[in-house]
This record gives sequence, structure tokens and C-alpha cells, in this order.
Amino acid sequence: MIPFLSWRNARECLIGAIGIYALCMIGGEFIKIGSTVASPLWPSSGLALALLLMRGWRLFPAITFGTIAATQSIGVNPIFSVAGSLGNTLESLTGWYLMTKVFDFSIRMERVRDVMILILAGSMLGTLLNAIICTLGLMAIGAVTFAKIPLSLVLFWTGNVLGIIVFTPMILHLAERRHRGNTPPLISSLGWFLLITGIVLFGFANKTTAHTGLYPVAYLSFPILVWLALSVRHDVTVAVALVTTMVSAFTSLGHGPLIRYDSMATYGELTVYIIVFSFTCLLIMATESERMTSAESAMENRIAAVRSESENRAIRASLNSHFLFNSLNVIKSLIGQDEAKARDAVVSLSQLLRSSLQMTRRDEIPLWEEISTIRSYIDLQKLRYENRLSASLAVDPSAESVPAPPMLFHQLVENAFKHGIDHTPGISELGIRAEVTEGDLCLSVTKTGILETPSPDSMGLRFIREQLLSLYGNAASFTIQQVEENRVLALVTIPAKEALIKSHAGR
Repeated sequence: MIPFLSWRNARECLIGAIGIYALCMIGGEFIKIGSTVASPLWPSSGLALALLLMRGWRLFPAITFGTIAATQSIGVNPIFSVAGSLGNTLESLTGWYLMTKVFDFSIRMERVRDVMILILAGSMLGTLLNAIICTLGLMAIGAVTFAKIPLSLVLFWTGNVLGIIVFTPMILHLAERRHRGNTPPLISSLGWFLLITGIVLFGFANKTTAHTGLYPVAYLSFPILVWLALSVRHDVTVAVALVTTMVSAFTSLGHGPLIRYDSMATYGELTVYIIVFSFTCLLIMATESERMTSAESAMENRIAAVRSESENRAIRASLNSHFLFNSLNVIKSLIGQDEAKARDAVVSLSQLLRSSLQMTRRDEIPLWEEISTIRSYIDLQKLRYENRLSASLAVDPSAESVPAPPMLFHQLVENAFKHGIDHTPGISELGIRAEVTEGDLCLSVTKTGILETPSPDSMGLRFIREQLLSLYGNAASFTIQQVEENRVLALVTIPAKEALIKSHAGR
């Protein structure tokens, strides 16, 4: 962070003050529109707020001294000059604080929310404080009587509000473009510049349209700006600033269809004109940007879903191959021991493979389908191990209808056989359980034995981890640990709350 008392900050404040001075001088030319000391469009308010949004509160001296220098150059009473500079500074600091510290404003303005923050928090409140201070300054020098206080407040307030609405988005956008090393297309495109300039010149460059009913001529450029807001989005801020500045300049010279015989009526016509152009284009720009962002996000989500589905299919294919390999090993061991049991095992395996292939064609299946397959698999294993195997299967009724990835639970059971019974002397106990706990489906397999060091990295366990990550991310978990001296627990938890709600709702 750059210190407030540093040469770099002093240099940036000087550059900012020069910018404030220049825009104050431009705004000073618009004062004659209403024959008052207020301008219907005060550009320096937009630059002042943009400076603080981009560089922080430390640049507030640029606003203070830039405003004093400009008002003194115009020939304003010193008392009002101080009041104006104080009002402009507090206005910008108030807007900056509300937008950045209270409402989390993004200077990229790619959300409708950001535009509303700019309008309601950035331009409405601080400018009211400025209008009060400026009006008090005018009363101090005798330029405003008590009866004209409401009018003075309205004139100062609207001029500063429109200065922020028109110029702050443009300056923020140009700064963002410069930061990214891009030239705004609207400035680099001579065609658009000439088209917009030509339309404004057609309606405002002569006095023949003044004091007439040719009011619609002033809005000839409006459809073009709306189209630009839809097509080039943030670059439309440059077009809005260009049009409103040109129209304000011509109106101050007495040119164009906004001129009325009463100066305050002209002031009002121009104010409405700027409001229509700026508010409409900003809201369209933000709405379109938000729509495009949502569309891009949806596309990224679809790509991620396709990628995840592709990975999941690959995992399932590997699971089927892995399962078949292990089952054939079971039959191979039975052939040399008991041919009748081997034939029964082949029949059981055929039925088992048929059901498993049907299951793996779906993303999720009701848990009871997989439980049925697990029962068949245990029956197949009992043909091999006979009295050496003691298996129990407990399923909570509330868990039976919960959707689960196919073959996931089966992998836990299969891994228990692969790393349990063959390595455990005597009777091996196998406990299989499925239940719902605190909105999660808990699938557990407890086996007799000692946890082997390599087992967590075995192929079956790796498939379980990859499948869980692909489907649920960090919402699912898988652990395998030694829970007793001669007992190992493998536990999988997956989200089941939504599925349970749907299940109970359908009953």
C-alpha cells in the first residue's frame, strides 16, 4: 500500500488534481444553461469518485485542490470556492466508503447490483451532502436567499449525480482497459465515432431546432446507444459520455431542440435527457454482462459435467473388469475342489454379471438393487469358503431407497474378501451395514484382520476414491482404519438428504 505521505502519492494527487481542474472547467461552461451557479452535468464529480475507487482515499487532496484551482480560475467567490471544494471532497469520500466498505462494489461493473450501488450509494447520498454545503456557501456570500434553498439543493444535487453516473463508469472502464492492455474498440473505431458525432451534430449543431417541437430529434442517437449497450457492453460508457457532453455543450450555446424560452425549463429538459441515456444504457450494459457471465458459467459447468461423466464411465468400466477378474478367480479355485459347486458358481456369476452390467449403465441406483447384488456375491463366496466365512448384512429400511453410485458398496465388500479372508486363519467375520445418519448415507464393511499398509492404495480402493471425487467432490468421504486389535473398518459417507426428502415426499 502506498503511504499517504510519500512522493508517489503526491505525484498521483497532482495528476488527479489536473484532471479535476480540467473537468471542472468543462462543467463551468455548462453553468450558463440554467443561469445559475449549478451545472446540469458536473464531470469532475465522476472523475473524483473514480479516482478514489481506483486508488483509494489517499487521493482526496486531488479533489480538494483541483476544485479550488478551477473555481478560482472561473472567478468564484473564495468562500464558495472553499465550500465547493469541501463539498466535492466529502461527496467522493462518502460515495467511496459506501460503495467499497459497505456494499462491496466491483469496479468492473459486470453485475446489475454494481450499477445499482453506483446509482443509489455512490451518487445519491454524497452528492446530497455536497449540495447542502454548496448551498450554505452561497447563502454565506448572499447569492441564495432562504426561499431559493430548495431549488439550489436540487440543482447542485442533480448535476453532481449525473456527473457521477455518466463519467465514473467511463473512467473505470478505460482504466480497466488500460490495465489489461486493450484499447477500447469504440475509441479505436472511427466509424462509430463518426456515426454518433454525426447524429448529435444533425440535431444540435444549429439554432433552428431551438424553441420548437422537434424534441424527438434530440433522441435520434438513443437507439444506437441501446444497441451498443447490448453489443459492446461496457464500451457504451464512452458513447454515453461523448453524447451527453456534446449535447450539454451545444445546449449551453443555445443550440438544439432542448432549448426553451425559460432557462430552467431548458435545464430540466437536459437533465431528463441525460438521465434517460445514462441510466438506460448502464442497466442494459450490466444486464447483458450478467447474462453473458451466466451463460459462460453454465457452459463451463456443462463441460465439467461431461468431463466428470466421462471419467465416471471409465471408472465403471474398470470396476466391471476388476469385478469379473476376482469372480473368475473364485470359480478357478472351485474347479479343483468341487466341480458341482463350480457349475453353481458359474450360474451365480452369470446372473451377477447381468445385474451388475444393467446397474452400471445408470448414474445412480436405489441402494436396495446393489444390496441384492451384494447378497448374490456373498452366496458365491460362500461356495468357496464354506464354514470359514461368517457374513452378516444389516440394512436400515430408510437407506434402501437412497440413490447411490452403482458398484460402489460392492467394491467395499469385494475388497474385504480380497484382503481379508485369504490372509486370515480360522473363521473370518464380515459385517456389512448401510444406514442413514444426519443426512448422509453411511456404507460400512467390517472384517476380521489387520490393516495392510499397501491396501489403501489398492486398485479397488483407488476406484472408490476416484468415483466419490468425480460425483460428490468434497461432500463425500472414504476412510479405512484399524478399529480394534483384529478388526478393520472401511466406511463411505455420501450426501443423502435431498434424496431422502424426495423419497419421503413420494410416499
